[in-house]
Amino acid sequence: MNIGIDLDGVLTNISGFYRFNRELRHSELNDTRDIFHCSDELLRARWKRYLLKYSTIQPARTGARELLRKLKKDGHKVFIITKRVYTCRGGLKGRIMRLLVRGWLMRNKILFQRVVFCDSELPGSKRDACLAYRIDVLVDDEPVNIYSVPETVTPICIDARYNRSCVGENILRAKGLDETYRLIHGLALARGVLPVRRRSKRI
Repeated sequence: MNIGIDLDGVLTNISGFYRFNRELRHSELNDTRDIFHCSDELLRARWKRYLLKYSTIQPARTGARELLRKLKKDGHKVFIITKRVYTCRGGLKGRIMRLLVRGWLMRNKILFQRVVFCDSELPGSKRDACLAYRIDVLVDDEPVNIYSVPETVTPICIDARYNRSCVGENILRAKGLDETYRLIHGLALARGVLPVRRRSKRI
């Protein structure tokens, strides 16, 4: 299967961004805007302020490397589909941000088929990416991305406080990356993509 995996909030833990911000408030709240007590505009400004630090030193989420390794071993194609700000821009800033993303993936030994950069200003940009690369499963943490996927895509929502209200008949929820793998493996078996491994009988 073709598996789409988000970067921020899936391969990284988005709480890592919070600790870079000395003006953090109300970390127990669900929505990022409430956590920082700010508007959408101010939130974007905070991302711009801490983005370089976050992009270079934020570690991968525990189990990220192992998840991608197991998916590749199972024969799946993995597409990193990200709406990281600036990565769709032209010019020097866009090239730098794309290099930072690819450099981070290499340093953290994340295996993938291709990195797909989506416009952070367009709510449905991941839908277009899913259609273009024939994605079967999208692993994401942002409700706007999960709700926008085509009907042919099974979304897996990585559980977080800010997305607990993201529910739907076809939406699966994973508490972590181990459970994410089990869900993908189960979908593959159900679709006949992977052979069912049976234990050999002892004679």
